[in-house]
Amino acid sequence: MVATRNHPKDFEAPATEPPVKPSPSKRASRTSTVTATATTTTTTQRNITPSMPTAPIQSPPAPRAPLTSAPTRTLSTRTPSTPAWSHTPSNLTLIWLAISLPLVIWDTGYVLLRPYSMPGGVLHSPLWVPYELYGRVDHVYGWKSYNAHNGWTSAQGAFNAVETVAYLVYLYVVYAYGRQEKRQGRGAPRREKLGLLEGLARSRTVEGKVATYAVLLGFSTAWLTFSKTVLYWLNEAFSGFDNIGHNDVMSLIFLWIIPNGAWLVFPTYMMYVFGQELLQGLETAAGGGKKSR
Repeated sequence: MVATRNHPKDFEAPATEPPVKPSPSKRASRTSTVTATATTTTTTQRNITPSMPTAPIQSPPAPRAPLTSAPTRTLSTRTPSTPAWSHTPSNLTLIWLAISLPLVIWDTGYVLLRPYSMPGGVLHSPLWVPYELYGRVDHVYGWKSYNAHNGWTSAQGAFNAVETVAYLVYLYVVYAYGRQEKRQGRGAPRREKLGLLEGLARSRTVEGKVATYAVLLGFSTAWLTFSKTVLYWLNEAFSGFDNIGHNDVMSLIFLWIIPNGAWLVFPTYMMYVFGQELLQGLETAAGGGKKSR
């Protein structure tokens, strides 16, 4: 064995081919590193983005318009607070119709059923017994007119029938579609002045479109009653009071003027009251204001 501990110098390496050194790689610059990172991030986001919901882009709120005063409404514009036009007949009017209608029906039956309803006829008693007296006061209802074939009596009886039907329809509308109220009825005396009879001044109110039908029908029928009664009086005046001139003053006043005068006074009252409501309704429709109650 060869001792090497005290050898003066190291052995030389055997001659071999020089080792091949790897070619040094070029170090990436800072800029390229950042670009590569951004590219990787963008690619990752593109792969993730389609599977994730995105919030809609909201546009900034529009600036609020300054507060301005509301446009002024004209009187012709209906607002929710505008009350419906109404027909307000007082209880006084309704009571008059309740009294007068049975009397008119009674009278019409007598006239149209002559001669059976006249004294001596099979229908005279007991329903038309009072007409024996009235036929002597007013010959239009007696044998004189009937024997002379005077057509006036039956003509006014036919008008009475039409008038009665119209009033019945009016009352049906008022009671079927109206309501009783404590407020003051149009044209009635003030409740404070009636005392215990203050209920006569209360109204039965019908509103809306049906009220226009009721007031027009009531006014037209009251005009028919008034006109027919005036014609009745004028017939006597222009004939020289041929049918009533034989009566004394007291009989004429209490048995002819007062009974027949009621059919002038109350229809005139109804025409005035209903006419006021018709005019007010026309003013409301034309934009002149709303109905005052």
